[in-house]
Amino acid sequence: MMKHDYECLCQTMMGMTYEEVETAVLRDAVVLFPIGVVEAHGPHLPLGTDLFTSLNQALEIKRYFDREGRACIVAPPFYFGGTKAMTRQFAGTFTSSKETIVSAVKDILASLDRFGFSKTVFLNAHGDDLQRTAMLQALIESNQVLKMKSYWPEYADDIEYLGFTGEEDYLLKITPMQLDEAFEIEKWPEDEFDIHAAAFETALMTDICPDMIRTKKIEELSPTFLTGDEQWKWNEGNAVDIALIPRAYVGDPQGCKFIHAHMDRVYEAYAKSLMELL
Repeated sequence: MMKHDYECLCQTMMGMTYEEVETAVLRDAVVLFPIGVVEAHGPHLPLGTDLFTSLNQALEIKRYFDREGRACIVAPPFYFGGTKAMTRQFAGTFTSSKETIVSAVKDILASLDRFGFSKTVFLNAHGDDLQRTAMLQALIESNQVLKMKSYWPEYADDIEYLGFTGEEDYLLKITPMQLDEAFEIEKWPEDEFDIHAAAFETALMTDICPDMIRTKKIEELSPTFLTGDEQWKWNEGNAVDIALIPRAYVGDPQGCKFIHAHMDRVYEAYAKSLMELL
């Protein structure tokens, strides 16, 4: 029988026994909850890019917590989230309704509460409005009825931009990291609206999952240069506007050759800030 590599999942609760989970509860382990979607990321990145990113972040944070002697556990990843933007028009993009996401996530949190955990931290790598509003609704409603409390981390300098007051009791304000600490940028992407499967996300994936990149495909991809109403149309995701992003990326994928990501620095700084806040 052919053997397969399930190492990343085996490092989550999925690779544990129930007795090991009970031990984690007794140690008051923080639960890290990686969430993403299965979504088109151009012809060069895998559909699971957002989930691989959040899971990798969770595992790296857990390693930091382990080194510092702080109990931590990674919940099974949640990847059937929501996509409102244009990528939902492409083959391979699964999207759930807001109601489905809220119901499913509340059930997951109720299970973690039933096990006896006291703190869960969401790690979301998918910035779509549908995803964020659904996840936040599930978190807030769960916090109102469960003994366990769930938390939503954001970089402190993004709080106002993202519509938070900063006073939310579920919000964890992560210490910001300078862009030049996270990325070595030899040349800025030609298209500065580089927000999906483009230079920075491709550089990130090259750092954490290099074997998943279809590097030959990148050579075919020109910048999209969306401006004004076109950016709004990308977010609205109507099929009639699909010509704006005919290959399911937004930005300048070729720009990744001038960018080198240092996600180890990013994750360690994030983990340190998270541990201090918790």
